[in-house]
This record gives sequence, C-alpha cells and structure tokens, in this order.
Amino acid sequence: MQKILIVEDDADIAAIERDYLELNGYQVEIAPDGDTGLERGLHGRFDLILLDLMLPEEDGLHILKRIRAGASTARLPVILITAKGTEYDKVVGLDGGADDYIAKPFGMMELMARIRAALR
Repeated sequence: MQKILIVEDDADIAAIERDYLELNGYQVEIAPDGDTGLERGLHGRFDLILLDLMLPEEDGLHILKRIRAGASTARLPVILITAKGTEYDKVVGLDGGADDYIAKPFGMMELMARIRAALR
C-alpha cells in the first residue's frame, strides 16, 4: 500500500483529503504544521507528499527545498496544494522543485488523477 503524507494546517481540508485517499487505497499521515511536516517528510517513508505552502512555523517552499536536498528524499514526488493560484506562484513552486501544483479549491477526482500521475 502506498503511503502519502499530507502537510496541511487546515484540519478540515486535511481530513477530507485523508478520507478520500484512504477510500482509494492509500495509507495516509497528516502533519498539521511546517515543523512536523518537515520532520516527517525527511524521516518518514512516504511515496508522495501533498504540501501546503502557507503553513505555521516552516513554509512549504522551505520544506520542499529541504526535501529536495535530502539524499533519500530528493526524488520523492511532491504536489503543492495551496490557495496561492497566480501564474507567478505556480512557476515559483514548480521551479522550486514541486512535481505538480494544485490551486485551492480543487476537485477530488483531479487530485487523485494528479497523484496517480506523480506516482507513475
């Protein structure tokens, strides 16, 4: 079973994502803030990370940079999910190392398709 880390400070959004992912056969862990997300992302064994950009403590771009710098996590797929939806924000996120970028609000079918694509 593939394991996904959700780094999201909005508990309602994280719960919806978790429930939908679990219904689709994924094992899920939630990190509610940037520090926890960074620690779990670097030291946990995940197949993919869903990462919010605007987090308490550590922001998502810093977490992404640290994940890309780790020898064991450099190739770990990371999808940014954020309320920042301008073209500039998307370019910064993708150029910063993200494999994909989804602006909130988004549909769960789209999220699942993007996860499947990132895990291929």
